Amino acid sequence: MMLALAASLVATTATAQENWPNKPVRLVVTSAAGGGFDLMARILAEGLSQQLRQNVIVENLAGVGGLRAVRAVVRGDADGYTFLFNGPQHASLPYAYKDPGYDVKADLASVSLVAQYPMVLVTSPQVPAKTFAEFVAMVKAAPGKYTFGSSGLGGASHIAIEAFKHQAGLDMVHVPFRGSGETTAALFGGQIDLVSDGLAAQLGNINEGRVRPLTIVGDKRSPALPDVPATAETYPGLSFPLWVAVFAPAKTPAAIVDKMNGAIAATLKMPAIKKRYEDLLVETVGSSRSELDAFLDKQLAMNRDVIERANIKVGE
Repeated sequence: MMLALAASLVATTATAQENWPNKPVRLVVTSAAGGGFDLMARILAEGLSQQLRQNVIVENLAGVGGLRAVRAVVRGDADGYTFLFNGPQHASLPYAYKDPGYDVKADLASVSLVAQYPMVLVTSPQVPAKTFAEFVAMVKAAPGKYTFGSSGLGGASHIAIEAFKHQAGLDMVHVPFRGSGETTAALFGGQIDLVSDGLAAQLGNINEGRVRPLTIVGDKRSPALPDVPATAETYPGLSFPLWVAVFAPAKTPAAIVDKMNGAIAATLKMPAIKKRYEDLLVETVGSSRSELDAFLDKQLAMNRDVIERANIKVGE
């Protein structure tokens, strides 16, 4: 009888995986609704809904630097109906917080990298330095005088400039804010001297002359700003790509994770989806599960080094 029951359970599980998805799928996002990060998730969800022939519903769980969303996914059901949409903070949270409440590698399974997009360093037109080289020279000449803002302690905008400071040998004072809107407003008002942000978020300000672009933080220039140098041109190896990826609770059946990986790959090939991402200056990339694992390992190592060196500690 026990053997029959076990066989029945195996058959039921296999059938559930074959029929997946037979109800709406949740895509939990680490940001609030309305911003660029949320929009990227909604574009993906729209395409996935078509590929899976089932609604993919975006659920925004902002708070605690992204920890609220990650913890909700880790502690949720691993039945294939809950996935996490996260970005660079996925690799910094485990080190910035003393006790994040989960193991990023053991408690979450990689599904697929989705996209990458450029980060730009911008300064105020009030700052005398006109170029990246001039800005570096200016800061080096007056250690501790100049400031940089970030949208939160231990976030991507903070980590990127800490990495830049270390490689360039700069002494700058960090001023954390609550979100990129506050940070940019402080730059407009002359309260801080440098900000790192997604290029799409700052392109309007750049075109209107409200901020001055210094460098694209990466290996290559952006077609949107072809005259602005990439950091790698001066500091080889200094690259901080902004990225988004999908993860699942670790115990989610591998067959379902593989199906979701395939659905994401198909979504990213849809011309309408690619166009909407391109309009946001976002490059769709996709990946295999193992490729995302390898990418994440590199991001984790980089973030750990920067956070430990800069002694970044975030409390809840």
